[in-house]
Amino acid sequence: MSGVRIGKLTLGERPVIAVALTDRDVGTLDSLYGADLIELRIDMFDAPLNEHDKHRDTFMMARQRFDTPIIATCRSTEEGGFKQLTEDDRFELLRLVTPMADAVDIEINSSIAPRIIKLVKEAGKTVITSYHNFQHTPSIEELTAIIRRCKEAGTHITKIAAMANYQGDLQTMSLLTLNHCNDDIVTIAMGKVGMASRVFLPLIGSLFTFASIETVSAPGQMSIQEVSKFL
Repeated sequence: MSGVRIGKLTLGERPVIAVALTDRDVGTLDSLYGADLIELRIDMFDAPLNEHDKHRDTFMMARQRFDTPIIATCRSTEEGGFKQLTEDDRFELLRLVTPMADAVDIEINSSIAPRIIKLVKEAGKTVITSYHNFQHTPSIEELTAIIRRCKEAGTHITKIAAMANYQGDLQTMSLLTLNHCNDDIVTIAMGKVGMASRVFLPLIGSLFTFASIETVSAPGQMSIQEVSKFL
């Protein structure tokens, strides 16, 4: 069992399902259909960058409406983000919402990662450092080195998401998960080839998986109804 927490949720006791939501989703969804975690994707919000009150209100509304732990994410376009933002803009947005989030996700390759990690830890929240590769699955040696970097940077949870183009990529991600099942990791094989990983990897050590309600945030993501049924 991991014991790492995001808000009131202790991870590692069972497979956990996270859903990515936009500000529009927060205002319109009537149910989370059993999701355990909310990832609020600021880079997918309709609210303009400079309207900080609207971003703050979205986080407060999500907490009031759903009473579910929240991960704050403002993804870079280099790793799948939907809105072109400067690193300083991303830092300011994440700094703004950290008090209302339970965890914050930042890419380990981002120049603001050290500042975000320090900020989130000082706020007493959970740090998720992540790596996304939408082209291919790197070698297990490369992925292992990334996990090591995340740990050295002071993360609580390491998230690795890579595009699976071949069956061998699933083997790589499975072996990575088994090798690090006690290291508080989240692993995802993206794309059609990797769809099974969204159910399989949480059963062998990945702390949580992502599913969609209205918003699909990555290739190969299944609906929460499908993921729940298979799990």
